[in-house]
Amino acid sequence: MKRKNIGTVTVLLIILTFVSACERDEFNWGTKVGNITYSGNVVFLGTSELSLIKEISGEQIIFTGETGEIKNIADKSILVMGISEKTPYGALRKVTSIQNNNTEIVIATDNATLEEAIKEGTVNFQAKLLEKNFKLKFKTEGVIASGVNKSFDGLAVTLDKFEIFKDGARNAVLNGAVGISPEIGLTIKIGSNKISEIRVVTTLNKIDELTIVSNGALGGSNEVIAAEFIHSPVIIDSLIFVPEVTISCGFQGTASSEVTSGVRQDRSLTSKLTYSKSKWTEDQLIHNESFDYIRPSVTENSDLDVFSGPEIRILLFGIPVQIVKATGFYSLQVEKNASPLWRLFIGNDGQNTAKAGILGSPSDYTANLDLEPSEIGNSNSK
Repeated sequence: MKRKNIGTVTVLLIILTFVSACERDEFNWGTKVGNITYSGNVVFLGTSELSLIKEISGEQIIFTGETGEIKNIADKSILVMGISEKTPYGALRKVTSIQNNNTEIVIATDNATLEEAIKEGTVNFQAKLLEKNFKLKFKTEGVIASGVNKSFDGLAVTLDKFEIFKDGARNAVLNGAVGISPEIGLTIKIGSNKISEIRVVTTLNKIDELTIVSNGALGGSNEVIAAEFIHSPVIIDSLIFVPEVTISCGFQGTASSEVTSGVRQDRSLTSKLTYSKSKWTEDQLIHNESFDYIRPSVTENSDLDVFSGPEIRILLFGIPVQIVKATGFYSLQVEKNASPLWRLFIGNDGQNTAKAGILGSPSDYTANLDLEPSEIGNSNSK
């Protein structure tokens, strides 16, 4: 009897071990790429598969054949798509239905999230965005976007009679330079298809050097895109990040006479956001600045702001995962017959936003990058 009992126990242990092993295999089932384990329903589409795309939109993908991994696409598959002519940012899609008419495969899709695509692992995007890795997408007349002499290796544009106001014969232009050297740190930790932690550390080294020259009175407000740039793709464990930068300039307020006024601001801003235990927190904004200015030439009252700065978008598969906007400004306040006649102030407006769309469960979170205006000079200054 004892031997029979021992044999029965042994068989039970073998069965339990086998079942346990199957459960562990099922739990770990997926594709590991670098520091990430993708979910088991993920299908990776590379060059050969992407070459068969006839048409792609936000709602569907049409393939002209079943080469490679296309034949493995099923209902509820998550598609991780590489870069091609039709997918310049890559793509992350979930399949909702499939139709195969023997000549074309029509796949209905919706946007997928990282939580759906990744079972576990750490996404770690760390980059200093250098001018050499950007390509110009667009620039406005009065903007020089290359061959700029500067003391840093970020993006820079030179403004040469960049028009921001026109009313008949009256106009106002900006001269100077706008530069940005961003350092982006984005870490996302995922376990069991759930984001557990996000860390966002962003440092912006900025130059805003703006001289406004008007040939008469001006008033109102206007913001003009000076230039747009796109960074070369950064591929991390099959995730495709593409940074984009837009530099804008403008004014708001009034000047009741001709005006010439110039200010240079050099700023460094560091913003830190953390998502942990299902909530967002932020550290106090770290900043330092230096400045210089030319004495304004103005004879009548003025309450005029002149501003410039970048908007930086970190795209993951073409969808924003972070948006940073930092606008440096200076204010020229003139009160005729007062002492001091004029006063100059500098400041910064902006936001650092972590976007929830492609991540999954965390909500959007925005940290303020505003710096209160501070006076840097007046007509009584030496």
